[in-house]
Parts: sequence; C-alpha cells; structure tokens
Amino acid sequence: MSSFHRLTRNFLFIVLPVAFSLVDYEPSVTVGLLAREASLIGWNLETRASQTPILITPERNSLAEVRNKRRALLVVFRSGVVDASDSERLIIDQVLKSDPEPSGRFRWVYSLIAQKLNRYIRKYRSLTAAQDMSEADYVISFNLVEYRRILNSTYPYGELFVIAKGAPGTQTPPRVIWRGKKVVYAGDAIGDLIKELKILRGES
Repeated sequence: MSSFHRLTRNFLFIVLPVAFSLVDYEPSVTVGLLAREASLIGWNLETRASQTPILITPERNSLAEVRNKRRALLVVFRSGVVDASDSERLIIDQVLKSDPEPSGRFRWVYSLIAQKLNRYIRKYRSLTAAQDMSEADYVISFNLVEYRRILNSTYPYGELFVIAKGAPGTQTPPRVIWRGKKVVYAGDAIGDLIKELKILRGES
C-alpha cells in the first residue's frame, strides 16, 4: 500500500511506501511553481481546451465518480483564483503545471495534508498514492491562498478540490467534481474530504 512521499529536513525526496513526517516551516523560502509537461495520459490539455468548463453546483459536488478509484495524486499549488465556480479551466491548468514534488513552503503544507491522508491509507487501505499524473485516477489539489498568524503560530489556508481524470477516447476532459468549503485551514480541508470519502465508502 503506497503512501504519499516522505520529505526530509534536507529536502531529499525519498519515494518509498512510508508515511510522512512534518517538515519545518521556513519563512525565507520563496514559494514557486515548477513547470511540468501536461500532455500526460488521460490529462490531455488540447482535448480539454475544446470543452466548455463544467461548473460545480451543490448538486454536482459529489465524490461518487471516484468511489471505487484508488490512486490519488496530491498537488499543492498557489493561484490567484479563489473561487473556481467560473474558473475551472484555470484551476486545472495550474494543477497540471504544478510539480507533484513540492518545493519551498509547499513542502510544509504538502506534508501537513499528507499526514492525514497517510493515516487514512493505513487504516482503511482504500486509497493509494500515485507518483505522477499518468498514474493517477484523480487528483486531490489544495490551492494555497494565504498564511494566517494565530497565537504566534502560522496556518496555511486555501481551497481543496478533487479533479477527475479525463477520458481522451470519449473526449471527456479533466474536471473538478468536488470542492471543499471556501478558504479554510488546510488540515480542516483535508479532514472534510476524508470524512466524505469514509461516508461514501461505508468506512467507520
């Protein structure tokens, strides 16, 4: 059962089926995005570009499509878009261009989210970590909006999305099928997603 990557303090990436440990927060590190080839199997941008973005409404905000899918890729990115209701295409573009191996402050936020996902993986074994886009059934993506200082501690806030993999054979584009609450603490955001997955899959 594969877990999400472990990040060490010296920032070496160890791709092993082990859980995360939280890394130190480094305020001096600049947040950056690394360009990444986006034309991967099932995530073709040209196919998606010809499609009208599918808007997320309360009725459509469902994880049913990934109920029996196991391989998820975790991506943390930063975008100026806060509300994806009318900007789904831009959000998906940002996710596809983001490197799955986080850099800078993204490592800290990634580890925070991955810790909870890894606990879910170990307990229920209904989810496994994909190593890249081509391997993933769907993407769990966190849009880092801001950091908030509360009682001398720093907390990452943003929006969480689940993006379903497209199907080039039927010209079905990648699309946002689920979004969390508005801008919330990263730990609460992933907690809400795990709670819904457990309900959907009958996990107690």
